[in-house]
Amino acid sequence: MRVGLAILPVVFLLLISTSPLAAHHSVKSEFDSSRAMSITGMITRIEWTNPHVWIYLNVKDADGRTVPWRVELAATGALTRAGFEKTVLDFEKPVTIQVWPAFQDPHDGRAGDGRLLTLQDGRSFDVSDKWPDHAIPVK
Repeated sequence: MRVGLAILPVVFLLLISTSPLAAHHSVKSEFDSSRAMSITGMITRIEWTNPHVWIYLNVKDADGRTVPWRVELAATGALTRAGFEKTVLDFEKPVTIQVWPAFQDPHDGRAGDGRLLTLQDGRSFDVSDKWPDHAIPVK
């Protein structure tokens, strides 16, 4: 009986320490890699948070209508290590992002998982969420 009670704190600590790993979602379960596409738009907002950075853009569709997009990027630490910081973004110039569109977007507009982000000056960054190797800068 005492051995059983002594094991409970160990089991509890193991469960707590592995929960962040279980919380990480599979990119391919939410986003359709078979429909990779490129979008160009103006950034309206950025959420520089963990576990993912989110960029919000206004993108013109084929009919010229403005459609809001939410694009998930890698974690802040991975992006920073890759040389991509929020200061490289210019809210007055369009960016192009290759995305895997979401299977379903519960929010208004569209959602995607960012793969390659290209600034107007030609610099490109791999902003994809790879586990455990995150973003790698691309020339």
